[in-house]
Amino acid sequence: MEHALVIQAARFGDLVETKRLILSLKAHSTVSLVVDRTLADLAHILYPDTTIYGFPFHGKLEANDIGAIHETIASLANIPFARIYNCNFSPLTEAFCRAFDPKTVYGYRPAIPKGLLRSPLLTMVSRITRCRTSACINIEDVWAHADTEHPPLDPSLVNPRPKGDGKGIGVVIAGRESRRSLPPTLLADIVRVYANLYGAKHIVLLGTAFDKQRSHELRRALPSALQALVLDLCGKTTWPDLVEALTGLDLLITPDTGTMHLAAHLGVPVCAFFLSSASVFETGPYGIGHTIWQAMPSCHPCLEKSPCPAKTACLSLFAQPTFLRTLVAQHTAKAVALPEGLVCLTSTTDALGVTYRPVLGSDPQKILRQAERDFVSHTLLGTPFPASHLSPSTQAELALLFSPDQDWMLDNPQYQ
Repeated sequence: MEHALVIQAARFGDLVETKRLILSLKAHSTVSLVVDRTLADLAHILYPDTTIYGFPFHGKLEANDIGAIHETIASLANIPFARIYNCNFSPLTEAFCRAFDPKTVYGYRPAIPKGLLRSPLLTMVSRITRCRTSACINIEDVWAHADTEHPPLDPSLVNPRPKGDGKGIGVVIAGRESRRSLPPTLLADIVRVYANLYGAKHIVLLGTAFDKQRSHELRRALPSALQALVLDLCGKTTWPDLVEALTGLDLLITPDTGTMHLAAHLGVPVCAFFLSSASVFETGPYGIGHTIWQAMPSCHPCLEKSPCPAKTACLSLFAQPTFLRTLVAQHTAKAVALPEGLVCLTSTTDALGVTYRPVLGSDPQKILRQAERDFVSHTLLGTPFPASHLSPSTQAELALLFSPDQDWMLDNPQYQ
């Protein structure tokens, strides 16, 4: 078999989202995986039959790290990798990839004399993300299609179908970006609704040590009967502990987090709340049957690091008094109407990968989003592209998005 190397230098969630690429490669190659050293133990759990290399991509380097870095690179350079998949646009991964023949590097390839070149697929995705309101492909599928020589694994086989096992409800207190997370009091109201709907015997709070104050606020906002069911694990879980805490849960309530992706990997039903800069079409839970509540005000998605000009309009959609009644009605299959700008979606798959279908509310970018997705599928898989049904304005938008002048005027000999 051939040898393949995957370089994933990003964080927790990105490591889990590399799963489709790694599983696809395993069909024809032995796979090695380079990750940040803080995630090496988790990588061993996720990919037990993969050779894992921990590398100091993040954090401060210590004096003895330099020797370990040279040792790791020298060890990898002695392996005859047929293909190397660099998943990150990063100076560190650029330096790492320069230890190998550039013709074997896919994804982000070192340029001459410096910098990184995007593969044609990543160039296409980069154009799509210029207009994030109509994003159409999950990052897990972007990485999976980086292997241009072999078809990726059927997306429906990547993660197990979500199914609870009676262990109760899990709650991720917050994500890394503050505006993507619901405040504790609002989250407590949502937990109360789902705990009653599911008859939860336990409510497991999950997060880092930095989330302890928010977890205390959430617990105090719950009725006393539900407070007695709470197990607060914030800041108390190793990677094996987190896997154990998630396994068998009936539902995980979460913002866009790495724990959400880990739950989907384990087959735990996910109910995710996406707002601010988080877009389900880019980083939603992978698999069939997860539920996502996506805030889509006119300013969505925003730039997290910029001040909010709309006074967090996305958050106010979840704070409306009717929203909790909507959760109950949606769970009991009653007809409900959502506030404008809020959409409930369910995850499903097609030939390209995972996608998300509205079940309540409407997606204002549905037509353009599907047209972009059809175009990407046509480019990668050769599926028909039914452009004839599109309006002239939508066809014009697609032409501008996918056919910039420099593509047809000049070839790029560095990346063929």
